[in-house]
Amino acid sequence: MVNLREWLIPCASLVQSWRLEPTNPFPPPTLRAGGAGLDAVFKGLEDRIQRAAWSESSPWITNITSFSVAVTSASESLWTTSHTAPSLGNYSDGPPSFMSDQSYFRIASISKVFTVLAVLLQEQAGKCNLRDPITRHIPELKDHVGIDTIDWDSITLETLASQLSGIPREYGQSDLTDPLTDRDYGFDSPSSIGLPPVDGSDVPPCGWNRAGYRPCTRKEIIDGFTKRLPLFQTNYKATYSNIAFVLLGFALENMTGLAYADLVQSTIFNPLGIKRATLTKPSDSEGIIPNTTNDWSADIGTYDPTGGIYTTTSDLALFARSILTNKLLDQATTNAWFHPRTGDILTDSDRVQTIVTKAGGLHGYSSQLLLILEYDLSLVIFAAGDGHAIAWLREEVLKSLVPRVEGISRSQISDRLSGLYSSNDANVNSSLVLEVQGSSGLVVISWISNGTDFLAHYAAMSNPKLRPGHVQLIPSHIRRGTNGQVWRAEFIQDELPFEGLVNMNLIVDVDSFTYASRSLEEFEFQLDEAGRAMRVNLPGFRISLDRQPRKEIAVAVGASSHRLMKPLGLIH
Repeated sequence: MVNLREWLIPCASLVQSWRLEPTNPFPPPTLRAGGAGLDAVFKGLEDRIQRAAWSESSPWITNITSFSVAVTSASESLWTTSHTAPSLGNYSDGPPSFMSDQSYFRIASISKVFTVLAVLLQEQAGKCNLRDPITRHIPELKDHVGIDTIDWDSITLETLASQLSGIPREYGQSDLTDPLTDRDYGFDSPSSIGLPPVDGSDVPPCGWNRAGYRPCTRKEIIDGFTKRLPLFQTNYKATYSNIAFVLLGFALENMTGLAYADLVQSTIFNPLGIKRATLTKPSDSEGIIPNTTNDWSADIGTYDPTGGIYTTTSDLALFARSILTNKLLDQATTNAWFHPRTGDILTDSDRVQTIVTKAGGLHGYSSQLLLILEYDLSLVIFAAGDGHAIAWLREEVLKSLVPRVEGISRSQISDRLSGLYSSNDANVNSSLVLEVQGSSGLVVISWISNGTDFLAHYAAMSNPKLRPGHVQLIPSHIRRGTNGQVWRAEFIQDELPFEGLVNMNLIVDVDSFTYASRSLEEFEFQLDEAGRAMRVNLPGFRISLDRQPRKEIAVAVGASSHRLMKPLGLIH
């Protein structure tokens, strides 16, 4: 199961599953280009993708569609592939170049991610708060408040960025008084579909993709858009609005005194070393122009914060790495950035995985940026031509890559943490056996404290009805000192029984049992330079257990755990 999170500002959400395996059961794996069996995955992907690129049976028009795909870990680029369509569009300043990870591309609404990051950076700098009303940063909106109009004082930077403002989607765009919009929808004029004549004063005087081709000014947007009525009450329902991000752009300009293009250049592109990203059209020969209606040359003006950036797959992957490694934001702020929906991806698990996504689209251009948070991976996909290629490429990469990386995660944690831990003091009969068991993660097989099978007691305390399950360790992503890595124990039921319409078991509970003010569910591993555990500290038990050679594990398990757990119904 997968969470697909829109990469804006989070909205609250709960996900229900009848079997809730803990999310993120492993820390992100160490992934290197050419290592750990990834080469075979990427070679297979390359073969399938290139065959599809030339096949007439592919679910997109292949002769006009170019694309580029990049996969990156938090530390480095892992793989990229590109394809140039045999039929390209018109290039005015030189011959076209082949599509590559260095080709400029219109990323459209993925630009919104940069706008949100710019707002978060200004909050980090103390120039705003996400809960500031938008009127604090665009005071002229207060001049447009009426009885039925939008209540601008109730709309914050956060509600705009999370698409919870309830305001309309556009101004000057996609209005059916415009012949270009009518053509997009396949009819000749508004009257041909039964629409009545309208007063000319209601017709937007501007719009970057309207006939006449003039982007709206700031004043035109504020004067014209504020006549629109709200779609929903603020914070009631998420609904897509490009104008929300236009307003965020105006607010950023007021906060900083910089034009939006200069702001993202100075606060995002330059600090991250992004060299090939711009809000000004690059030369045609540096980009890919599809042989179909396209917005390659469109100057969208005040709409730049919602969709104006040109960049490459290589530099967008570099941007993704910066998010995964917290180059500009602290970890807590990054954690707070996302919002879920669900779908299946691991065939041997009911575990929910989180994939943070942002898509973009302009005429002739489709793009997607995905972060697979559990693995510190990112996927970038650009398509110029027929946008139907995007979904096929995304699914092909995910279904091949994710199971393989999951296997790498399990293997690495097994090598680094699993095994027998016991006291080197012969007078202390305390031990712990840990084992990676499929998608269930790092499972406690045996847990002896002072000669007592504490695993059985812990399971019984956690699970009074003695339903089948197991005790699992979950990484907290907290480090202690130089080499300490903290994990938490939790009892996981194999199945959650149906107990009515509302499932109340969706929040992790990993601090139920303390002993003299110390947690019995905390496991602090001390790691060597290679990341392998040398010992584990159990603060609640006031003891440290050393990791032992693997040959001793069978003796420990056979002597206690399986024999004692089966009568309690904890393993089946």
